[in-house]
Amino acid sequence: MVKIPYLTGFEAYLKTRKISDKAHTEYMNSLTDFFNYTIQHNPDYKITEDIKDVHEMDVRLFKNFMLEELQLSASTINKVISNLNVYFKYLFSAKKTPEIPTLNINSVTVPKQSDFPVEVFLKLPYYLQADLSVYTRLLILIVAKGFNYKEAMQAGFYQKFNQLDFDEDETKFLNLYRNYIEPYKTYWDNDNLFLSRNRGANSPLLTVPAIHRDLKRDSEATKLDLSPKKLYTTFILLALS
Repeated sequence: MVKIPYLTGFEAYLKTRKISDKAHTEYMNSLTDFFNYTIQHNPDYKITEDIKDVHEMDVRLFKNFMLEELQLSASTINKVISNLNVYFKYLFSAKKTPEIPTLNINSVTVPKQSDFPVEVFLKLPYYLQADLSVYTRLLILIVAKGFNYKEAMQAGFYQKFNQLDFDEDETKFLNLYRNYIEPYKTYWDNDNLFLSRNRGANSPLLTVPAIHRDLKRDSEATKLDLSPKKLYTTFILLALS
């Protein structure tokens, strides 16, 4: 298990705050995750395990890791940063470290409900017929069936997709999609759902940057955030509501 510097003193400090067992566990998890990450990415700290070798950049890197790699929610990341802030302020007050690495770390903006494109799923038939990229509409339909965009763009996903049930509006769109994709299927001799429109491409599969360009353009047209992550998060929120 990773070493947490001055853990005994910090736990004694937490007792004076009379926090709940759940809050105590959250503190320990935050610290364990942070130092697990830092010992792997800070060469100086890996050698010394001295808290004086932990700096603001380490917290920034960990925050970005939670945001970009783990894709944790804004509220979860903010809670972790808050826990780390309490820890480092304690160490600073106890003169165990000359700095507070969390001092200039800003919280992640928590999206408002209005930031989520809920109407795309609540009015799915409308958006399947809207003047949007065929690939944007196909991705929206796939997400509405419970899949994320990485699954959707994997080679062979069409086999799973073709076994799904579709209502009348969805079938109408899929007929339009099939007419659109047929020339590319013929050219590439490939049955995958998202095929490159660039006949000089090295691979028949549509690239991630290409689908992002379609989504960005349609986001601007609809004034909705249609990014893959936001679409899937919105679907999950609606499914849980």
